Amino acid sequence: MIDKSQPLPLHYQITMDLRNKIREGYWSVGDLFPTDKDLMEQYGVSSTTIRRAVSELVNEGWLKRQPGKGTFVTKEFVETVDDGLRGFFEEVKAKGMTPTADVLSLNSLLVDENICEHIPGLQVFKDSKVFVIEKVHRIDGNPVTYVKSYWPYDIGSKIAEFDLSLRGMYEVLEVELKISLEKAEQLISSKIADEKEAKALEVLEKSPVLLMERVAYAQGIPVEFSHNVYRADRYRYRLVLERNQPKNGGIVLDK
Repeated sequence: MIDKSQPLPLHYQITMDLRNKIREGYWSVGDLFPTDKDLMEQYGVSSTTIRRAVSELVNEGWLKRQPGKGTFVTKEFVETVDDGLRGFFEEVKAKGMTPTADVLSLNSLLVDENICEHIPGLQVFKDSKVFVIEKVHRIDGNPVTYVKSYWPYDIGSKIAEFDLSLRGMYEVLEVELKISLEKAEQLISSKIADEKEAKALEVLEKSPVLLMERVAYAQGIPVEFSHNVYRADRYRYRLVLERNQPKNGGIVLDK
């Protein structure tokens, strides 16, 4: 809700509140959004304030106005919570949405010094040959992630035998190949989309995107290096941090 005692403009507070509700699934894509009149009553503000707040969400792509019909929710958002190792398909299904994938390529790759210079993450493998799975992950048909997943050849080539347009790689790995993942290390950063990534994600070239690089382990051995590029307007990563309290409840400073 909003706090009229805060220095933040009311329309800005309302925009943040409504945006968070959409992200948290209060409304689904395609749902009819409340009318300006309903929002005026809910927040106790003027029509001008509501119009400014809703217009911002329209400009950001969260909502779409259809003359004579109303305002509708248009954007699907994926949130990863740092509470366990899961693949894209598992995350999306857990939220009640439908994941699919376009499989762009399935290829082997010889690893040498030149390749490692361009793709440093491949240095985690001792193998001279890896298998590359290139996909676009979608939610209800909308592109969210461009993925290049590198595996030891023997593992990756077996994963590729299954229908990866409808099944996640981690599911195939654990259910079909009986290889259990135990942990992963990942790095998240920002970048701009190159031509191939932009085309796959259906955004403009040089649009801001999120990059997540992950190394996944099974029995202490790296079995996957993945390069994942996310649409920044459809994905967010939430990390829950806890502050450890010392047993004595604090520290004593020397005087």
